Amino acid sequence: MSRKPLRILVIGAGTGGLALAQGLKSENIDVCVFERDHTPTDRLQGYRLGINADGSKALRACLPPSLFADLIKCAARPTRAVSFLDHHLHRLLRIDLAPVRSDDDTAERPISRIALRQVLLRGLDDIVRFGARFSHFEQREGEPVTAFFEDGTAVAGDVLIGADGANSRVRAQLLPEAPRVDTGLMITTGKITMSDAVRAATPAPIFLGPTLTIGPRSCFLFANAVEYDGVANASLPDPEEYVMWGFSARRETYGLPVAPAEADRETLRRAVTDCMRDWDINLVRMVQTTPEIDVFPAKTSVRVDPWPTRNVTLLGDALHNMTPFRGIGANTALRDADSLRRTLITVAEGRIELIPALAAYERDMIDYGFAAVEASLKQMAQFHAESPIARLQTKAVWRATDAILALKARLVGA
Repeated sequence: MSRKPLRILVIGAGTGGLALAQGLKSENIDVCVFERDHTPTDRLQGYRLGINADGSKALRACLPPSLFADLIKCAARPTRAVSFLDHHLHRLLRIDLAPVRSDDDTAERPISRIALRQVLLRGLDDIVRFGARFSHFEQREGEPVTAFFEDGTAVAGDVLIGADGANSRVRAQLLPEAPRVDTGLMITTGKITMSDAVRAATPAPIFLGPTLTIGPRSCFLFANAVEYDGVANASLPDPEEYVMWGFSARRETYGLPVAPAEADRETLRRAVTDCMRDWDINLVRMVQTTPEIDVFPAKTSVRVDPWPTRNVTLLGDALHNMTPFRGIGANTALRDADSLRRTLITVAEGRIELIPALAAYERDMIDYGFAAVEASLKQMAQFHAESPIARLQTKAVWRATDAILALKARLVGA
């Protein structure tokens, strides 16, 4: 069967865009990636991502075996338990996870964003163009699509893929009616480089894995530690070990005279610690001793119906941007990348025409992508319930679940 030549233009060198590029390159499909950042580390913070089984499956499909092996080597210490606490560090629920086998490609693994991007960029030097700020596209029926950039250059291709994140310029032109809304929550984040003092002051559950703390006044805190087991840290793309945290509350709860994003960082820090004034002192000190903090609004996309398919489509946050409360945004983008990779391979092999193939991809992606968006919103609502009764009910359910899990563990061990 003769192959159909395709030229694919990807706007955005994030996790999904790079995974797709790796998958297409492996199939000898012509792909070009255009990234607005001038270097691979512009604006990129070293916070961890949790690559789950779906994300690992997609990465294994998209990457050459040697790169996937390198990715596993870059992973931090695997999660041993997920803990749910109240703001006094009383245990509500702990979910213990089975040990990760070194040969288990589908196991959940934490990995630094910097390390992930560096691995995904390997071998793409001639494919990724940095400093290319996308402006708009033009496409007439039956003709190639042309991407235009702010420096006056233009590139034509058979398919244009918007993988340019939550503020996607591709989406803004393709689907100007696709809404992205503010949930009313603000998220403040920070990380503390690991030291003996930090290790001693950090609550123990945080070293087991993601730790979720539900507090009064609809406040919530996520924390996790990034450590490396038996690895020569100096050889890693991002060797830093640290504790990371994220505090979230409704904008008005911060009690600031200006929007949190407009406050100077010390004023913001005082506002967060004031919200935590009756929390366990070790959680408060974690915020107080973080050198640099950042704040951003929790926004979410809203489900859209399938649109008339054309030679322009979307991937990841460019369409189904979600709040971070399920930690599945990057994994959903990786699922998109693998799905779109398989779709374009079938087109290149002449098994299906381009537009019907892209239409099938979009219908499927809308379905599972917005299911993930809605699951994340549901989790957000649970963590930030305004009603004291609702928060008490959530804690009661967690305690009951914890008791059942503990009983099952005792029965298994008997």
